[in-house]
Amino acid sequence: MGFFSFELMKTFLFWNLNKKPLIDNIVSLTQFYDIDVLMFCEWNIVIADLLNALNADGKGSYYYIPGNCEKIKIFTKFPNEFIKPIFESDRLTIRHVTLPGSDSILLAVIHFVDKYNWDENSQNAECYNLAETIKETELRLGHSRTVLVGDLNMNPFQAGVIMANGLHAVMTKKIASSMSRKVQQKEYKFFYNPM
Repeated sequence: MGFFSFELMKTFLFWNLNKKPLIDNIVSLTQFYDIDVLMFCEWNIVIADLLNALNADGKGSYYYIPGNCEKIKIFTKFPNEFIKPIFESDRLTIRHVTLPGSDSILLAVIHFVDKYNWDENSQNAECYNLAETIKETELRLGHSRTVLVGDLNMNPFQAGVIMANGLHAVMTKKIASSMSRKVQQKEYKFFYNPM
């Protein structure tokens, strides 16, 4: 589970629910932190039940944002016209978030295959594919304001997460603020991962 805020944007929550019926916990967190975008994986809750609970107090007006990625469920305080799917697979959804008065962002939500089903080398190789998919989507939309969240099922120092042609993660804002670095004459953008 992780919380983050994007400048001039909203507050986000991602949570791997591990197939537990945690509706009361979700509602409490949502109210306490005033969460605007909820993202879940390992989901085992009836969508209508969570919507009814989130909207029960009459203050919030949460929407379920459907998509073709069955592993990820997304709920927001704004209608689906502001968070449209751009790319989807069975474990990844990339949404274009276009709220009035804010720069648009790409919201990439992933639930990677775990080490029980894939070995570390396969996960590392798939990080390359994930990075390429994000780059291609950014090129298509003309910006790189991308927020990647989810359950990578990898440690933050695993090769696929830190290698330049993988996610190219760095843990400090100072390094990430330089935006990219060149390796063998090829430029690679940084992925700021404070985890």
